Amino acid sequence: MLGDEDRGRLRRLVDVVAGYDLRRVVEEVAGGGVAAGVMASLAARCVFDHVATLVFPDRVADVVDALDRWGFEVCAPVPSVVVRDRLVRRHGLGVDDRDVSIVKAWTGHPPDGPRGLEVFVFPRPRKDDAVAEAERRSRDEDHFALRVTHPGGGGLALVRSLLVEDLSMVPDGSGHNPYEGAGVGGRSVLYFTAPGGRLELTCDGSPAHGA
Repeated sequence: MLGDEDRGRLRRLVDVVAGYDLRRVVEEVAGGGVAAGVMASLAARCVFDHVATLVFPDRVADVVDALDRWGFEVCAPVPSVVVRDRLVRRHGLGVDDRDVSIVKAWTGHPPDGPRGLEVFVFPRPRKDDAVAEAERRSRDEDHFALRVTHPGGGGLALVRSLLVEDLSMVPDGSGHNPYEGAGVGGRSVLYFTAPGGRLELTCDGSPAHGA
């Protein structure tokens, strides 16, 4: 079962996916307007990829079924690595209590490519679960994500520099998940915090291989 709070959260993010573009994402996270030159540099190298949240249903299938009913193209769940490890650090989860999955769902074909939802799913059948209650209050895993379309040849480093030096975003960790996009070397992520929330840079491959 997907509870009312989590269901409502996902429905709100559906509206975000439909109504946002790269400029709106960057300006919202940055907390204000962005210089035209900075935006042009980002637009040449990035697209708005997804918006993300963490939910706590009874089963992973509850999230998959809901997104499918809402008309999304839902990818098969894959194990989470980065968010799982962040949850372990925050809550001291045991080895038998850290089964976090990622469900990605895509919709439409806007000019800059498909975009969608990234849902981190941590099944917690108990309604008074302390981890779920704490994470719903903090929303530490909520974020927007930009996909770096050409990360090699210094592309990823340049985008990172734009976010940190021009937009004063603060690095907030990074990681690599070999389960996502296994055929292209997995998926790398870099997180940043800013006045308007958290931003993720994502790209195919591993930094060790030019990402």
